[in-house]
Amino acid sequence: MQKLIKRRGLKFNWHEPYLSYLEAVFARGDRRLGKVLIKAWELGCKFDSWEQHFKANLWSEAFKQCDINPDFYTARKRSIGEKFPWDHIDIGVTKEYLKKEYEKAFKEETTEDCRSNCINCGINVFEKGVKCN
Repeated sequence: MQKLIKRRGLKFNWHEPYLSYLEAVFARGDRRLGKVLIKAWELGCKFDSWEQHFKANLWSEAFKQCDINPDFYTARKRSIGEKFPWDHIDIGVTKEYLKKEYEKAFKEETTEDCRSNCINCGINVFEKGVKCN
């Protein structure tokens, strides 16, 4: 492995790769992961965001004991029509709009700045006096 050379103005931070993996699992996870959280705590996982307290082996054991494969949340391809765990939260922007933006991203298309022309994303329905096309 190559040594990182100290340079003025350059700061390098990292954290445990398995911790990043867990962040991905819980960011995409659903209520089934609640039992994994409890099991990990019962096994001794506490203060896990601090590197000296993080125990990847106990998290792996918690997933195993709960019969949950974390790759289900991180590694599988999702369909655009899939119901996501956070879909019940109304953020104002419609799911249909987000799907269109997702498709545009693959075509490398941009969206006009809505401050000058409303693009009907759905967010402005919460602001009084704002009228969209």
